[in-house]
Amino acid sequence: MAEEARHTYTIRLSERIAARIEEQATGLGSTPTTFIQSLVARQFDNSAPERGSLDPAALATLGTKLDALKKICESLKQTESERYGQLLFETVKTRSAIFHSLDQTLGATVVDEIIDASEKAARQYIARLAGAGEAKS
Repeated sequence: MAEEARHTYTIRLSERIAARIEEQATGLGSTPTTFIQSLVARQFDNSAPERGSLDPAALATLGTKLDALKKICESLKQTESERYGQLLFETVKTRSAIFHSLDQTLGATVVDEIIDASEKAARQYIARLAGAGEAKS
């Protein structure tokens, strides 16, 4: 298939518009020339796109959106981790205060029995979770 003849146009843009074009092109991972070419081609090219050809501006836009989505996911993971850490801290702090209070009120022997019963219940719960995980596999 023969390549179409190309024409060169020289245009002048204000500094503000040129800066916005460069910023947009950089954000899309493209050059300003390629970015402008894709905008003009999209506006004026009425022919059907060639099979398998992809619009560089569309690809660049998609890439930008994917990067933004990746950043959001990373932020959510970080936020989730921070919330988990805060929840864990508060749980341990509360548990410590309760055990200290119980130790003062009921005595060390009773508190030791409570801890032993809690650990036994936790082991049983983990064993049930492990069994359920194996059943799903």
